[in-house]
Amino acid sequence: MEYLAQLSDSDESLYGSGLHLKSSGRFPRVHLLLFFLLTGCKIAFPQLSGSSWKEVSLPFRPLAVAVSPSSLWVCGSSENIASSTDGVSWQTRNTGGTGSALLLGIDFRSERFGYAFGTAGTLVTTEDGGTTWVSKKVATENILAASLADPSHGLLRTASSVLLLNGDAPPKAIQILKSVPASFRDAPAVVALSAMNMMVELSEGPYSESGLLSTTDGGNTWSFYAPPSTGIADVLEDGGKYWVIGHEVVHKDQPGGGYAVPLAMSSSDGRTWQHTANDIHACHWQGCGNCNAQGCLASSSLIVNPFGVATTFASLPKGQLTTKWAGLSNVVCSVNGSLYCVLAGTPPDPLAQGEPAPKHQELPALGPKPTPTGILRCIFCSLEPVFVDDKKEGVFAVKVAFTVRSDGTPEGVVVSNAPSESLEGLIKAQLLAWLYEPPVKDGKPARVNTGGEIHIRVIRSK
Repeated sequence: MEYLAQLSDSDESLYGSGLHLKSSGRFPRVHLLLFFLLTGCKIAFPQLSGSSWKEVSLPFRPLAVAVSPSSLWVCGSSENIASSTDGVSWQTRNTGGTGSALLLGIDFRSERFGYAFGTAGTLVTTEDGGTTWVSKKVATENILAASLADPSHGLLRTASSVLLLNGDAPPKAIQILKSVPASFRDAPAVVALSAMNMMVELSEGPYSESGLLSTTDGGNTWSFYAPPSTGIADVLEDGGKYWVIGHEVVHKDQPGGGYAVPLAMSSSDGRTWQHTANDIHACHWQGCGNCNAQGCLASSSLIVNPFGVATTFASLPKGQLTTKWAGLSNVVCSVNGSLYCVLAGTPPDPLAQGEPAPKHQELPALGPKPTPTGILRCIFCSLEPVFVDDKKEGVFAVKVAFTVRSDGTPEGVVVSNAPSESLEGLIKAQLLAWLYEPPVKDGKPARVNTGGEIHIRVIRSK
């Protein structure tokens, strides 16, 4: 597929509700706080309900959401970070100003230690529960994913490599073992249990074979394990253990071959694994994935949490759930262009088939360091490989134009010559989700107008 292949001469070139969700396996369960006295910048909207998502009007573009023991946290453009105890009132906790980095992810590993990461090798940390944050450059590339066990130890994923953060020394790229198949060039997940125990998922690409590269000595030595007959959808940490979520093929030796069943297994060292005894049958229809410590997405409206003593389920109204979500008590928030929050409910039938869960935005395969070209350098600029329409079918050339703001986010998207009005809306929504390194011209933050022609493939719905 070709994206923005023909730019005008004036444009810069692009490249390429009884249910309570637990806050984390690391923390005790907390109840929803009804009142919280805020100082500084406060953002609020009407009380949440379980029937519809409510939009939070933040003073910045949100890009990721997570939880600490007692709060929801959201990060985004210009190194902005905000928190809330109830999903209703939000307080800005950090801001970097014009030209600062885009924060692409955020997480908390203890009551006091949290971190966020993003463009230009930026790592922002707190050691006082989010009251103050410290920003520093620890890498020469954008940090696309990260997992830190403490302020000085963890793994950072860039476009070209996986970096080991070990003390005060600059992060170093880990060396992939020769025993790892050469085709395993994707690294969709990194997980740090502790300063000693860390893991990297390696794969051939989405929906392909995967394996687990792990260390138990702080990165001095690594071992590789490819779980047999499995498809890995997600790898994460919960309760001081690694968890693998996906599916496995069983009874392959029986007449007619085997069949796939949901998989959830855990390990404390990456070498010895134990299958969960919890009920994960709800993952049968669509497969579970896009997990965090509060659970996994089983459909567009169902969260399955297999990490506790027993599996719990949460139902959500359709419309705003994406792979960037987090839950605190019975509040779930999701980033979908803006930040949306809702009260989770108890599903009447968690085993019923639901609509497919939202698709995860895949990281690029490991490769050479990107060569800077022009002002605009894209971080995430992908479209659906195939669009669906009830009347049109074929390959269509669509013209687009928009502005990239100084914080790296698009605005003012104009779509022309789309096959239908509905497809025009879908394309516009996806373009608005694109992200760029904050553009700089002549050493100063800049706004850049760009556009061109994209080619989309459309199939007709049945």
